[in-house]
Amino acid sequence: MARPISAEKEREYAELSAFVDMYATHFLKISPADPMHPTNVGRNMVAAIGKSKALVGLRQAASDFVESLQDFDHQQVEILDAALKRAGIVTLTELRRRHSRKYRSILKRGSVRDEAEYYLVTAVLSDCSDSIDPEEIDRLNSILLDFEQSANQSFKPTPSARLNSRC
Repeated sequence: MARPISAEKEREYAELSAFVDMYATHFLKISPADPMHPTNVGRNMVAAIGKSKALVGLRQAASDFVESLQDFDHQQVEILDAALKRAGIVTLTELRRRHSRKYRSILKRGSVRDEAEYYLVTAVLSDCSDSIDPEEIDRLNSILLDFEQSANQSFKPTPSARLNSRC
């Protein structure tokens, strides 16, 4: 018999499950009635191996789906994030912050290299998620300021693009 999981993991499972369900239904066009729909597969996995172990696979699926949307431009991300928020689903931007290799690289490097990275950081700051701590907000704002002040850049964002999170 599977052991119960923590409230935090329950919340994560619910968030990721809703995102994966949305992605499979609207992007992959898999009918929710299809036994191969990730939501149905997930239910079977939970029944067979328990929610804690199923969460590992769900994290990987969500991460894969987030990476598949990496070519979305700033406007597409804003539109999708708004739709996800209206539906009560964790945003693409928040999942990118949590799971994106590109985002982790930016934090590790301490700088953005191009417009795409710039907009990833601005999207994270504008997402208004409570999961981002004040120190990370300050660091991201500093990274954006450095990019904006770089003398030999061709991309000239407006200073209003920098945000002080917590909407």
